[in-house]
Amino acid sequence: MIRNLVRPRTVTEATTALAEANAVDGHALIIGGGTIAVPQLVRQELQPTHIVDLGDLDVARIRREESAVHLGPAATYQLLIDTPCAERWTPLLHLMAKGITGGIQIRSQGTIAGSLVCARPYSDAPAVLVAHDARVTVASVHGTRTVSVERFLTAPERPDLRPTELVTEVILPYRPEAVAHGYYKLKFAESSWPVVTCACSILADGTAELTLGGVRGVPWKIRVSSDLSHSPHELRDVMDDHMSAFTEDDFWHDIRADSSYRRRVAATVAARALRQAAARLLSPGTEQS
Repeated sequence: MIRNLVRPRTVTEATTALAEANAVDGHALIIGGGTIAVPQLVRQELQPTHIVDLGDLDVARIRREESAVHLGPAATYQLLIDTPCAERWTPLLHLMAKGITGGIQIRSQGTIAGSLVCARPYSDAPAVLVAHDARVTVASVHGTRTVSVERFLTAPERPDLRPTELVTEVILPYRPEAVAHGYYKLKFAESSWPVVTCACSILADGTAELTLGGVRGVPWKIRVSSDLSHSPHELRDVMDDHMSAFTEDDFWHDIRADSSYRRRVAATVAARALRQAAARLLSPGTEQS
């Protein structure tokens, strides 16, 4: 039963509310955009004692500094798309946001931080944030800490977030060494969750970073030669070699696809993201500098 609903204006008010809920053995639910949490509440899959709604939080939704873009907890996909600097400074996230699963409703209401905290292997955002070398700052009444998104995503639906903490910002550093980008995802239907995703960045040294979502329980980043955009069979061999180092428990499966299917299609999804990035590299004006 919900005993308390709080709409904090400051991070201090929000963290105090979380600490108070924890002190009485309560379960606090943090709501950003609500696109995931609210349907779960309606279906009674969640039964919190306290709700902390971040809709009025006085934190900048998007802020650019000299070397990074900072996204607040209420930054939506649509806000990112509409921000003039986003395509240049966060190219992969911008690509992903334009094609986010769920269409205009999710773009306008869903938050990037919320998707990160949910830590679903099949969601668009977590793997793209890992591809960006993003960091996440979390706060509690005891202070703040900042960790890489890669470390923050410890396991499927298990972020490194304590009951008394909330995400206050996601930090995306500017990466001038990444000169071209591609994003591809495999879905069974237009409105369905992705099965496998791949965010690709081609670097100035000729290597390509491939960050896959939906293959393992957490996003999986590998480096390959960008020349493999011309040789999908060789790319498959390289990825198979990497996957052979994992155990069966490392791979993700759910009602959309079992782990063996996800492993089979991973190289195809990666090849398409790599070809997309290579095409942008060869076409003047398609990548921002």
